[in-house]
Amino acid sequence: MSMVNKYQLGAMLAATFFLSACERTPPDYRTPVTLPLYTAGDADNGALIYQDACGQCHQLNPGLNKKGPQLMNIYGASAAQLTDYTYSEGLAASGWVWDAETLDTYIADAEKAMPDSKMLSDPMPDAKERADVIAYLSTLRAPVPTADDIK
Repeated sequence: MSMVNKYQLGAMLAATFFLSACERTPPDYRTPVTLPLYTAGDADNGALIYQDACGQCHQLNPGLNKKGPQLMNIYGASAAQLTDYTYSEGLAASGWVWDAETLDTYIADAEKAMPDSKMLSDPMPDAKERADVIAYLSTLRAPVPTADDIK
């Protein structure tokens, strides 16, 4: 193969790579939250606790899953709903809805609540801290984008 053909082949491969990157799958979104805000906790304090205890593994932007799924619109959503994150089999089969009761149980001790859970966080035994985190999670509300928004 001549040097010119090698450069042409390289250029075609690079162009193919860059063009295929433009056709990425859009991130998955949860439907908008319909439950009222959870007011039994302090959402501002919950945001601080979230940063410290949850933010390492959970993002708030669709498509930016880390060790855990993004949590935008989580309050009131069915468990294991996002198609762009791989959940544990137990959570996927649980039928749970992330309301104050299920979130409280799961945040208190995820491994106890769901033995095959992928969430390996430390238990959060303080009920006030859990209520604050749940209050914060209930504020994470964003509309589902339309096709025009994704362009």
